[in-house]
Amino acid sequence: MTTKKPRGHSHGFMHKSRSVMTKRGVRGVSFLLRDYNVGDKVLVIIDPSQHKGLPHRRYHGKVGTVKEVGRRTVKLAVNLGKKTKTLITRLDHIKPFGV
Repeated sequence: MTTKKPRGHSHGFMHKSRSVMTKRGVRGVSFLLRDYNVGDKVLVIIDPSQHKGLPHRRYHGKVGTVKEVGRRTVKLAVNLGKKTKTLITRLDHIKPFGV
């Protein structure tokens, strides 16, 4: 007799996000000192040590364009297939593209 396979909203999330959310050393604070302007290209890189403003793992490694800059957050326009998605994320999870 076998056991019933678990189901639910969060089943398998730890396994699916394991490679994305791994720690690779201590990060400095220089990312908070960067200034972003509207129209800049940024790279979405998930920082697992900061859980607030965490984008979905499907956006990890995507390039977006800055639409709006707030005090702690940035609104990005990210192309996902044929659609353009608006992504609201914190400064911890982005870095300038091509730097």
